Amino acid sequence: MKLIYTLIFLLILPSFAQVNVITTIKPLADIVKEIGKERVSVDYLIPSNVNFHLYEYKPQDMKKVYKADIFIFIGSGEPNVDSIVKSLPKDNVLKVIDIKGMYLIKEEDHDEVHPAVWLDPENAKVIAKEVSFLLSKKDPKNREFYQKNAQNFIKQCDEVLNYGKSKLSTLKNKYFVSYHYEFPYFINRFGLVYLAEIEIGHGREPTPKHILDVIQKMKKYNVKTVFTSKQFYNPKTVKVVLDQVGGKVVFLDTMGEKTSYIEMMRFNIDQVYNGLATQ
Repeated sequence: MKLIYTLIFLLILPSFAQVNVITTIKPLADIVKEIGKERVSVDYLIPSNVNFHLYEYKPQDMKKVYKADIFIFIGSGEPNVDSIVKSLPKDNVLKVIDIKGMYLIKEEDHDEVHPAVWLDPENAKVIAKEVSFLLSKKDPKNREFYQKNAQNFIKQCDEVLNYGKSKLSTLKNKYFVSYHYEFPYFINRFGLVYLAEIEIGHGREPTPKHILDVIQKMKKYNVKTVFTSKQFYNPKTVKVVLDQVGGKVVFLDTMGEKTSYIEMMRFNIDQVYNGLATQ
């Protein structure tokens, strides 16, 4: 008799069917996790420790996308997903750069949108609202749950925005040099000035003339720090520059490899402050 009651009890327990979400990169997956929590299953395709521009999709990646309830991608800078998206229902796809209200920056060397939109917390807020809307459509019974989580995440974004603006506004030297043109959204949002980048375009080694130009700018504005991420970095080229200016390299985290989105942004703010304040 006890066994029968136990079985009946298990059958009437509320079941939480998870919404299955696949993203191209980890920062997008992190935002989805903040909104969906335990009611959403989230995974991403491109490993967070590689140059995502050069990643090649694998058959297992395609299987994940086709099984997903929602597929989220940036829409610029990633390996081409057009052929994948064409075969998916429109309601299952979210192209981030097409979300209304996104702050977008064009690339310096061509007319495409710079992909690193997530490095601006204001954009993360816009993405969170859209994710909440999509999850609510797929799982309307939990609409209030998703909306509440989105509001909480947006509050955290506002806090990190205030933290960054307050801290970085005290810097005397706000000129920023990076190896790859990777951080324009971060720089613009927090009131810094992008002085130069060492690499020319995606994976193209700089010419001697370009390196000399970077060195001259760094000397002129007394900049002694080169910022980079490990995904975009050539130590030999950076050393040539740093040997001439007597500077150092500081690594930022653009993919949140071991941390949440908010923790990643706080880390980057602190790294940039320490790198520029001690020049």
